[in-house]
Amino acid sequence: MRRNCVSMWRPPAPNARRNCYRPAWTPSAHGGTHRNKPAPGAYWTLDPFCRAEYGARMGFASDLGFSIAVFTAALCITFLMEHLTRPVGRSLWSAPRLVLHGLVMAGVFGWCALASGSVWLSACVMVLGVLVAVIASNIKFSLLGEPLLFSDVVVAQSFLRNPKFYLFSVPLPARVAVVAIVLLLPALFVYVACQGLHAGVRLAGALMAIGAWAGLRLVPAARWAPVPAARADIARLGLIGSLQLYWRRWQAEPDGKPPPLNPSARPARDIVVVVQCESFADPHRLGLGSNVTLPPMPGLEHARRIASAWGRLEVSGFGAYTMRTEYGVLFGRTEAELGFRYFDPFLTAGREKTFALPYRLGRAGYETVFMHPHNLGFYSRDRLMPAIGFDQLVGAEAFAHAPSFSMPYTPDCDVADAVLQRVSNATGPLFIYVVTMENHGPWPQAEGGGLGHYLRHLRGSDRMLDRLARGLEATQQAATLVFFGDHRPSIPGSVVPGGERDTPFVVIDFPVAGASPVVGAESLTPAGLHDVIERHALGGAA
Repeated sequence: MRRNCVSMWRPPAPNARRNCYRPAWTPSAHGGTHRNKPAPGAYWTLDPFCRAEYGARMGFASDLGFSIAVFTAALCITFLMEHLTRPVGRSLWSAPRLVLHGLVMAGVFGWCALASGSVWLSACVMVLGVLVAVIASNIKFSLLGEPLLFSDVVVAQSFLRNPKFYLFSVPLPARVAVVAIVLLLPALFVYVACQGLHAGVRLAGALMAIGAWAGLRLVPAARWAPVPAARADIARLGLIGSLQLYWRRWQAEPDGKPPPLNPSARPARDIVVVVQCESFADPHRLGLGSNVTLPPMPGLEHARRIASAWGRLEVSGFGAYTMRTEYGVLFGRTEAELGFRYFDPFLTAGREKTFALPYRLGRAGYETVFMHPHNLGFYSRDRLMPAIGFDQLVGAEAFAHAPSFSMPYTPDCDVADAVLQRVSNATGPLFIYVVTMENHGPWPQAEGGGLGHYLRHLRGSDRMLDRLARGLEATQQAATLVFFGDHRPSIPGSVVPGGERDTPFVVIDFPVAGASPVVGAESLTPAGLHDVIERHALGGAA
């Protein structure tokens, strides 16, 4: 016989459904209580055994509904907050933006709710995440002229290794807030997760996370973002949506087909030196105004007079993104060919070695050397450069430099001396690729301000160019020197993002007496400069 929660004044009917309510005891005429049929108007009570089951059911439904309500409120806040991202767009209510933002936020909320069991903590993480992303994107846009990108996640690792490269751009309140979030949020997460099971919240979180994942897989990424156009897509898709969609498009980009190798290619020069000079720019093209005294650049002027090619290098980065220029010169692939990989091409460069100059020149018979007077772990060059064909890596340990306020990095002229020493000791064809550091930011604001420091170090880079040109001329060997800037500097209040981003480049063949200097300037992309270097290094076999 099944349990019947009703008072035992009558037997239960066969197959009767369980009734969790029972009548209250009725008073007896003799002063006691008995189990008579309840009088009209008597109240009913919930059986203790059933009360727990009923409470669990109601609590479960309540948790589910409450989770959805809080998520909806947080979603509205984050959606409106995202509209503060620069550049500001007009497509606030576009369908792709609504769908992408909603699905990504549902995933964030769902995973947090599943892990913590707390609706409020999940909503706070969701709102704080969007707030941090919007602030970071706006700071980056003001300094570099680009919004936050999916590839900037890699910067977190670089930030831990070289925080001084980034801290100068972050306002003090933002620094304090980030430190507080990093320290307190994990502890709060653990504390809240240990407070109880909250099965309804966790189930709602699991369902939202699974639904968001399935929904994002159905989004037509190739149709909504056919080509990379970060500034336009931030306005059209929103910051959160473009981060997710660009990451998916980056994952789907195929490897390119390398140009064929000529098995009969042999070195056409004794020495090939390529110098990627940090933040090297023509001061006359920085738009500094008539109140700024521009430094003389005799090294650059002399190099242009004797160059076999010179002009403007059309780089895409401003104030940063060295790796884009470096990749273009080393690998020779245009940004159009890279597609969504162009934002940080070093992330996939390790599997493209057959494009790379050191690999191609090494097979032809050159000894290949990579020289960088700084931590080679930055951009993972310590692993990438050997993988793409460099025989030797020369890092900061090869330079005896004591950092100071006025000279925090190895002077460019010291690097020039190291290059010329390698040239004098060479026993065969030699290819050296140099990445300098002297004029790397941040530039101190004291003693003339950041611009004054930059212009002073710019003269150091100019002296390096002159020293290399005269040193290679003195060797009387068949040599080629290629010298270019990786990007313009970003100096708040002095040099800010604008339409033009070009840097100077020169290509000089030695001995100069046998070369054919050019008079007119030309414009090249980093990939075009790659082709020039390969033609000079391999001659007609390139």
